[in-house]
Amino acid sequence: MIVRLIVFIAIFFIGWWLYRQFVILKGKKAPTKHKKRSQESQSAEQESMVRCQQCQTYLPRSHAIHDQAARPFCSAEHLKEFNQAE
Repeated sequence: MIVRLIVFIAIFFIGWWLYRQFVILKGKKAPTKHKKRSQESQSAEQESMVRCQQCQTYLPRSHAIHDQAARPFCSAEHLKEFNQAE
């Protein structure tokens, strides 16, 4: 009876050890690929934000309209209003 219990415990710990080794091995390989993907996707998704000179709202740099002095505006109307105010 005790021998069966010892064998069962030994088999359980060997299985647990093999499982942990598999998880550790899988964990070492996966994050490098995942980190590269996440960094690439973040750099592609993230864009710097600029503040409209007229209304002070933030918008992505690619959506902004710039004047000759490279000041960002959220719309052509705000660009005209800013130029008229000067």
